[in-house]
Amino acid sequence: MKSFLFKRSILVGIIFILIIAEVSYGLVEYKKISDLIRKSEQFKKAEKYEKAIETLNLALANWMVRKIGVKKDEVLDKIKESKKLLEDRKKYNQGLKEFSKENWQKAIEIFSKIPQDSFYYPKARIKIEEAKRKIVENQLREAETAKEKAEKIAQIEAAKRAQEEMLRRAKEIELAEKEAQEKMMNMDNDGDGLTYREELAKGTSDYDIDTDNDGIKDSEDLHPAGGGRFIPQEFEWEYEGQRWMYKLSIHEDWYEYYKRKPRKPHGLEYVTPEDPYIQQIAKTLKETAERNGYHLTSFIVSFVQSLPYVEDYFTSFDEYPKYPIETIVERNGDCEDTSYLFASLVEATGISTALIEFPGHMGVGINTVHEQAGYYYPIGEEWYYYYETTGKGWQVGQLPEQLLHKKARVIRVRDGKVVYSFPKYVKPCYLSSEFPGYYFDGENYYFDSKCKRLAKCLPYKEFYYNPQTERFYWDRNCTQMVVKGCYKSKTYPGKFYIPGVAWYYDSLCTQIYKSMSCEYPHFWDYTCTTISDYEAKKRDCDYYKSFSYFYDLAKECEEELSRCKRDIERYQAKLDEYQRCIEMREY
Repeated sequence: MKSFLFKRSILVGIIFILIIAEVSYGLVEYKKISDLIRKSEQFKKAEKYEKAIETLNLALANWMVRKIGVKKDEVLDKIKESKKLLEDRKKYNQGLKEFSKENWQKAIEIFSKIPQDSFYYPKARIKIEEAKRKIVENQLREAETAKEKAEKIAQIEAAKRAQEEMLRRAKEIELAEKEAQEKMMNMDNDGDGLTYREELAKGTSDYDIDTDNDGIKDSEDLHPAGGGRFIPQEFEWEYEGQRWMYKLSIHEDWYEYYKRKPRKPHGLEYVTPEDPYIQQIAKTLKETAERNGYHLTSFIVSFVQSLPYVEDYFTSFDEYPKYPIETIVERNGDCEDTSYLFASLVEATGISTALIEFPGHMGVGINTVHEQAGYYYPIGEEWYYYYETTGKGWQVGQLPEQLLHKKARVIRVRDGKVVYSFPKYVKPCYLSSEFPGYYFDGENYYFDSKCKRLAKCLPYKEFYYNPQTERFYWDRNCTQMVVKGCYKSKTYPGKFYIPGVAWYYDSLCTQIYKSMSCEYPHFWDYTCTTISDYEAKKRDCDYYKSFSYFYDLAKECEEELSRCKRDIERYQAKLDEYQRCIEMREY
């Protein structure tokens, strides 16, 4: 009996020692984890986030964290926090890089992406304010440079005017001293229609047909000696969904020059592409259209169409037409006036035009390629496509319905050739930019370049598109509709899936085929999960076998060893099953 008690005491002691050793080992591992977390905090304070993440990953790999879950949530939270700080630092450094290149606006955009709860937010705000200050300083420097340049130009112009004034006075004195002063006073030396006496009265030169070099003869100039005011003009209109604004100032001399001209009922003289202001406007519109990839004449007509339409209330059609500069300054006109303006601007860009007249109405034709869709009027081999200049939205080749069956008088601007013609029509059929290989007539899509074979299901990237339903589909027959959040499966061909949830039979993801849920085998549900566990139990069994008085324990240990081996196989099978499930999931 005593021998049995003695043996039992020895066994209890051994077990107690093993428990103490296990607890001590656990405390050591717990301290390691805590030290790694503390070390990562030091790296984080030093802004060494990569080191902090590396240290936290070491803590995450510890068996107590991995298997028991000790401080696992804390470690994961700190990894997430360090990664966020690392991302914010990258944004901050990227902003500094753009700042050093003096790309102030780009730097502001990058710094502004740093969230308010970030460690780098205060630094970013400081840099944003500094970049804004730099932008303002640059603008002030540019303004100062422009001011100095303007002052120099003004000085040069003043000197030039002073010199011209001296020459003019010298000529006046020279003429005054001549014997035939009265005769000379009535002469028109420069042929501008003004006598010398009239030139003196106006302060102009009788030896210069255009004293102020503004392009208008002195006899037709409101301020032939210079001076007068500029009439500011500001236009705003819309084209292809974008608002455009254009400003210019027209000298009142030009406006009055046209205003004083005698009126004819109608004529090509109202088309003035050589006018300097018309050329200036046309140049600006052309450069803008080319820069933005716009159709030139459509862009120009949108500018003209933005002017308010005003009928001739006190005169009938073509009795009192306006010149283009009058239409610009007065900012309105009837169909005649806007047609003359549009034709003048287009001719100034080098494109040939024609005036298209109907009883009581006028439009403009532009010479373009024969493939252009819409209504046109032929003059020999040239086709002039119709443009309506009154009202917004009219495009090239669009003809008002009431004019479709009326004969028009067509006058080519460059040579005045006149033809009478009914409108001809080209059906629109364009190669589609959205769907390569298909054609579009403005409403439907077709297989052929004549727009006869209708296409109802068009390939678009990985989808198919039905223009009639305006929906996307998965198949070439447009039967399996694409629904947001429901995707075509690669794991199970012919099936569809919601990411991370389940597979479905239909493209609407309503008829479930198979769930994507995967069950992870937790180690605490098994007596053993690794070979190391098995080998540790086997060592215990071998130890009990070496003592005859541990027979009962050895027998129990053998049973546990068998169960351990089965559990390892079960655990590994479940783990493999879980991994296969994870690999099959679609996201």
